Parts: sequence; structure tokens; C-alpha cells
Amino acid sequence: MKRTVKKTLKLSLLLCSTAALLSCSAEAPVRTAKYAVQGVYSAALSSNGSSALIGSIQHGGSYWKSSVNERTFNWNHKEGEFTPLISVDIDPSNQYAATGSARTLVLWSTTTGQPDGFWTTPGDIQSLRLTQNGDYALIGLNDETARFFDVKNGGIKQTLRTGSTVHAVDISSDVRLGLTGDDASNVILWDLLTGKEKFKWTLSNQIASVALSDDGKYAFGAAQLGTARIWSTRTGQELSVIDTGALKYRNVTISQVVFSQDGRSILTGEVNGRVSLIQMSTGVVQKEWDVYSERSNPSGGNVMALAFGAGNRYYAIGGNGYLNVLE
Repeated sequence: MKRTVKKTLKLSLLLCSTAALLSCSAEAPVRTAKYAVQGVYSAALSSNGSSALIGSIQHGGSYWKSSVNERTFNWNHKEGEFTPLISVDIDPSNQYAATGSARTLVLWSTTTGQPDGFWTTPGDIQSLRLTQNGDYALIGLNDETARFFDVKNGGIKQTLRTGSTVHAVDISSDVRLGLTGDDASNVILWDLLTGKEKFKWTLSNQIASVALSDDGKYAFGAAQLGTARIWSTRTGQELSVIDTGALKYRNVTISQVVFSQDGRSILTGEVNGRVSLIQMSTGVVQKEWDVYSERSNPSGGNVMALAFGAGNRYYAIGGNGYLNVLE
């Protein structure tokens, strides 16, 4: 199997104009653990994979210590009811987490397990991302907007009008840039200080996933059943194209992506359960894994969350509710 990556960057970071990704066989996880009985609506991992947040189909929200597979807290929006959580996230400090149902957002302390705030949103939540210490959140809604929200003090700081349902969001660590992916096939980079659009990139289909590098220099966007691209947030220039039509599973959707802390690699997860570690400078697929899927539910391997762990360890959560430790 070979993946083709086209390089168009003039920056010194990318070394060639066209590179072929090396073929490699996918490995199995070194360890798995079941965090949900009948699968999940949503999932998130802390930035180093040490904690996990699950929005289960059967039992609502739960917060886990992944090193020991211990469920620490059960989180739901109404007492005595299991809340269907559409989107969840853990902040980079791992001190706070957020759970989003249809039109409610709750901030939780990961230390005490208690809620720190409860808000109603103007549209149905599709995606959300927390900043450091849970201070702010970028929330993608079905009312054709993303809202930049002051979580600790309350109030909407910016309303980002996309003209279409926002399915994916991310926010830079310095809280200056926001990234949205919508139903109109657009990936939009926003200046969160002004609420103005910086760049708009259009892909071949509605957007499945977006991500910003930790330093805010790079933006990633992937279309459903289409291509995935990386751009410079400074110039708007396209840096690389991952041609998903060349994959073994033709036109596969990249459902999740995360940049390494140093920005040298990306970890991608696909709807078919494939996880790939890709080197940014060469476009080479360094390693691949297939997340665990049960024989009774082979389609449950859709990658829902990813994280870079310590050393050469990586984490992934599948749609079947299994945590996968990859090495």
C-alpha cells in the first residue's frame, strides 16, 4: 500500500515538492481496554493520553485514568438521567473538561468531579474545544456559527458566521486563532481577537476534521471521502495534500487528527480504524496501526480521539468504546 503526499511548500520545513509515503503494514495495539458497553457518541483524550472522557451511548459521560483504566467520575447533565453527549473535550492542562449535549454545555473539574458551570447554547452543539485551564471554548453549532465563549466568566466573545453547520473546530494555544470546518466544504481560519476571517480553504466535500498545531503555524482540514490538506496560517499557502483516493480503502475519511507538540509529526485516525503517524518534513508514514474492533461489530473502529503519549507511545479511542495503546 502506498499513500501519495503532494508537497507545495516553499518553506524549508518541507523538503520536496512531491513525496511518496512509504508503505508499511499496520500493527495491532499493545493494550486495549473497554470504556463503553455499546459504543460512544463522542470521546476525548488529554494532550498526553493520561486521561480519557467518554460520551457513551448507554451510560452518558465518564472520565477515566487511562494508565490504570479507572473510571473516576460519571458526568451527566441531569441527575438520574444518562445524557447523550455529542461532543466532549479535556483542556490542555487536564484540570478541566467540557461536555456538550444538544444545547447545554457543562464545565467540570477533573480534580473534584464537580461541575464548575452550566450554560445553554443558541444552537445544537456539533463540536467543541477548550483552551488552557478551561478558560475559553470554541463551540461549533448547527445555527451556521461557531461561538468563542468565555467559559469562566460567561458570555460570548465572538460569533463566527460560517453560513453552514460547523462540524469541527480547533483553537490555538495562545487563543488568537480559531479553525472551523463546515457543511459547505470550507475550512476557515479566524482571528479571535477581531472575529474576522483570515483565510478560507475549500475542499471537495463537507469537512470531517480540523486541527491547529500547538504553535499555531499550521492548519489541517479533511473532507469526508476526500482529500486532507495542511496550510500555513501565516500565508494561507497550501503545504501538503494527503490524497485519500490513493489509500487502500479508497476515499477514506480522516475523522481525527492531532499535531505533535513540536509540530514535526501528525497522527491521523480514519473511519475504518486506521491510525497513521506521518512525518511532516518528508510526508513519510512512519508507522500504522489498526484499532481494535470486535468481530460482532467490525464497523465500530471509527477513530474518535487521538493523543501523543510519552516516548513512542500513542493513544486512540474507537467508536466501539475501546481505548487503544499503540507503540
